[in-house]
Amino acid sequence: MDGNAVTGASTRTNVDVVLEGGGVKGIALVGALRELCAAHTVQRVAGTSAGAIVAALLAAGYTVPELEQEMRSLDFASLQDGPARHFGKVGAALAVLLHNGVFKGDALHAWIEERLADKNVITFQQLRRQEEGDDTGTPPYKLAVVVSDISRGLELHLPEDYQALCGVDPDTAKVADAVRASASIPFYFRPVRFRTGPSQESQRLMLVDGGLLSNFPVDLFDRRDSTPPRWPTIGIKLSMRRTPSQGWQPARNPVELARRLVSTMTSAHDRIHVDQSHVQDRTIFVDTDKVRSTDFRIAQEQVETLYTNGRSAAQQFLATWDFRQWLNRYHPSQGGAGPPP
Repeated sequence: MDGNAVTGASTRTNVDVVLEGGGVKGIALVGALRELCAAHTVQRVAGTSAGAIVAALLAAGYTVPELEQEMRSLDFASLQDGPARHFGKVGAALAVLLHNGVFKGDALHAWIEERLADKNVITFQQLRRQEEGDDTGTPPYKLAVVVSDISRGLELHLPEDYQALCGVDPDTAKVADAVRASASIPFYFRPVRFRTGPSQESQRLMLVDGGLLSNFPVDLFDRRDSTPPRWPTIGIKLSMRRTPSQGWQPARNPVELARRLVSTMTSAHDRIHVDQSHVQDRTIFVDTDKVRSTDFRIAQEQVETLYTNGRSAAQQFLATWDFRQWLNRYHPSQGGAGPPP
C-alpha cells in the first residue's frame, strides 16, 4: 500500500492496522490515519462497519489525502435511500417490519463499489499479498472485513472465511459486497442476503454489521505461532479509554433499557480485550462521544471536529509508542510478563 504516507517516506516502518466501526464517526479514522501513515507503511488493514469502508479504500490504494477528499465530499444523507426516508417514523417502522431495515443500503453499496472501481479493485483477487516470512496461517490478502452471520451465529473474517464457511472462492468474491454486509447497522440498513456455494448446500445467509459480534478485533492479524511479529498491529478505536465508573450509564425508562441491553451485548466481547493492558497499549483512542453513529445529517463542523480529534489522538499515541518496548513487555518470546497478544 505504497503512497499512503503524507510525509517522512524515508523513515516509515511497516504496520498492520485494525479500524473500529462507528457509522459516521468513521471520519475520525481518516484523521488518525493521516498521522499514522506519516510514520508507517500499512501492510494489512482490517475493519468493521465504517472501519471496513475506510479499510477497503486504504487497501485499494487510496492515499490519505484522497480519503480526506472522499469523506469531506460525501453527502451522508444521500445514503439514506428507499421509500422509508419520506414517510417519517411510520415509514421507518414499516420498513423494519417488511425488510428488517429502515434504509435499503443500495446507495451505500454503489458508493463503495464506485470508489473501489476507481482504483481498479472489484474482487479480493486484486487485493492479494504474500511476502516471505508471513505466518503460514496468515490470509494472503491486504484486507480483512468483519461480518456477522446471524443465520448461523458466526463471526466471519472475509475473505479468509469465504472458502471454509461459505463454500466460495475468495478470489472471486466482490470486495464491495463484503464491505456493504459489514456496514449493515442492525435495523438501520437492510441485512445482506448471501448465497453460499454447493458445498454449503447453497444456503441463503443473512449478514449484518460485524460490530454485532466484534467491533474492534485488534488481534485479527496476530501471528498464530510463537514467533514474534515482524511489525506491530495498531488499533484505532472510536471512543475514549474508560474506567468502569466512567462507563456507567443509567437506564431510566424502557427505551433506555433497550438501548443499554443492545449496547452491552454488542460491546461485551470487545471490552474483555480492550480492558487488557496489552491491547490498550497498542490502541489509539479517539474522542467521538458527542456524535451518534447514525447521524447521517451530520454538520460540516462536526465532520471537521471528528477529523481533528482523530489526528490529535494519533499524535499523542505516536509520541510515546515503541514497538520494541511493547514486545519486551507482552510477548512471551521476548520474556514478556504480560499475556501473549
